[in-house]
Amino acid sequence: MDGWANVSPTTPGGVVQIGDATLYHGDCLEILDTLDGVDAVITDPPYSSGGMFRADRMLKPAAKYVNSDSQGFQQDFSGDNRDQRAFTVWAMILFGKMYRSSKAGSSICVFTDWRQLPAMTDALQGGGWIWRNIVTWWKPGIRMQRGRFSSSSEYILYGSHGQPSEGEKSPQNVLQFAPVNGDAKEHIAEKPIGLLETLVSITPPGAIILDPFMGSGTTGVACAHLGRKFVGIEIDRAYFETARTRISAAYAQGHLF
Repeated sequence: MDGWANVSPTTPGGVVQIGDATLYHGDCLEILDTLDGVDAVITDPPYSSGGMFRADRMLKPAAKYVNSDSQGFQQDFSGDNRDQRAFTVWAMILFGKMYRSSKAGSSICVFTDWRQLPAMTDALQGGGWIWRNIVTWWKPGIRMQRGRFSSSSEYILYGSHGQPSEGEKSPQNVLQFAPVNGDAKEHIAEKPIGLLETLVSITPPGAIILDPFMGSGTTGVACAHLGRKFVGIEIDRAYFETARTRISAAYAQGHLF
């Protein structure tokens, strides 16, 4: 990964260096082919979920994932309207590219929901990774409906590139973090910083963490806080700029631990 450029991302393909973070503006399917030496992948790809039928999944994210916190969001995100077959094939190609960008012994943590859990586990293994565990993210405070189980969890697939390398910490595989709400929310699908810091903590200090779906940059902020190097890729310009601002602020603040 030598030769990264400090250029303004005015068009897709631009690269920005902020401390130990390298941010790419462009399509991860193209950029992943240029990367290698990654120690861990931690990412939250589009789920192409939000419904049981193809017509449901073709809706924009702001329409599918409607709740009190996402209403009013004008900035949708790309790649969230594939049908089931297209999603599975796309995910398998993606996991294969991430596998080839990673070192032997590297780990992977990928967010998904219950609808796409079977497809994502198949795609993970089809891409070459060894599937090792499922982490449950429990979101307290989710509204209950009488006579139904709550929809208060999402899932993180954990896998490795061969035998996993030893990391810093060993968290439980059930994690409790409240979702990001209100004015603090920069992305419809934003995850809490504490959750990402927990995932980052399984890697060794100084590791290179890759997030091909950087979004608003929460993984990059967690890496800045915990002293990991970060490589982020984001195709949507508005979210790229949000991530750049947040990661710059995190480096200005300095390491928390």
